[in-house]
Amino acid sequence: MIDTESLETLSVTLGMKSRIVKADIKDLARSWEEPLKDAKFADPRLAFYVLKAVARAYLRGRNLRMGNSQGLQRHLAKEATLMRILVRYAAGASSFDCLHEIGVTSEESFVAALNSYSDIVDETRSILQEVKQDERG
Repeated sequence: MIDTESLETLSVTLGMKSRIVKADIKDLARSWEEPLKDAKFADPRLAFYVLKAVARAYLRGRNLRMGNSQGLQRHLAKEATLMRILVRYAAGASSFDCLHEIGVTSEESFVAALNSYSDIVDETRSILQEVKQDERG
């Protein structure tokens, strides 16, 4: 299910008809899942990076210039909205098995899966720093 309010907001922002953006969302969700099916180890972080790349490629294809930091900042809200719509759509559609397996069953579960990985990374960093300090001292 595509959130109608977010879809309308994105459509107006891009200056396109909502039915065109809706069709694009469905196609983008498949483009998001396709590389993850072939990945040897698919995890939420990989899914997030692919999602971000798909969203940016789409926006660039719609003539939004994002080649430098100013361009990225200017279109950050559009990118976030598009990514949120894609997550919600894929989470609600039963045809995205690969995405569902890596935690895209709802927006909240996907964010929780991403956060769990960052907690592990932070913990690993702190352990490595403690080991370095013990080696020095």
